[in-house]
Amino acid sequence: MKKLLLATTAFVVLAVGSATAADLRPAYKAAPPPPPVYSWTGLYWGGNIGYSWGQAKDEVSLLGVGTFSESQKVDGVIGGFQSGYNYQFGQWVLGFETDIQASGQKGGTTLQVSTLPVTTLTTDHKLTWFGTSRTRLGVLWSPNVLLYGTAGVAYGQVKDTATLTAPGASVTGTFKDVKAGWTAGAGVEGVIGGGWTAKLEYLYIDLGKTEQTLATPALGQVISETRRFTDNIVRVGFNYRWGGGSGYGS
Repeated sequence: MKKLLLATTAFVVLAVGSATAADLRPAYKAAPPPPPVYSWTGLYWGGNIGYSWGQAKDEVSLLGVGTFSESQKVDGVIGGFQSGYNYQFGQWVLGFETDIQASGQKGGTTLQVSTLPVTTLTTDHKLTWFGTSRTRLGVLWSPNVLLYGTAGVAYGQVKDTATLTAPGASVTGTFKDVKAGWTAGAGVEGVIGGGWTAKLEYLYIDLGKTEQTLATPALGQVISETRRFTDNIVRVGFNYRWGGGSGYGS
């Protein structure tokens, strides 16, 4: 009887010990999934705001007096919209972007071009709007950060006014036209989530030359004026890629 009681007790102890040891074993957990990697391929659109500072350079020929030049600063706030398409291949991203901007850039000056009689030339320069169409080529600093260079064509509406004033007479000429040129720059763009990216960008723009002639019988003088407009732009922007809600791929 004692032997049976001891055997039963030993069996119970072993069974309880085995169950307890099984409970103490660590539970198996699956490895967490890898973090999502952003895909840069696709259509996107967005907006931007920034500041621009440029120069309107004048070369003036005044018959009977001579030739002189002046450079006038033209600066102001800009803002607009952009859209484009990117294609990612490995660590590289190739794309095309176009934008249209409203501009508050303006500047002006008054010059004395003759002393006998006292004759002055007052100029006013404005860039009322502009746009660019550019190729972008970039390399991924990390899966979510793109460094890129960009270049293409630029166009914009340049408005220049020149007033020649002398005792008893004045004449004003206005030039307003859409000029085309080129642009180049660089930027950095990073993913902020949900298909959205933020970018910081610099562009240099050259809109070429314009020419204008002012004449008045009362002054008996003719002015031939050649202008060139260049611009520097720094802007921040946000882009949303179409399908951005599912904008993470393998």
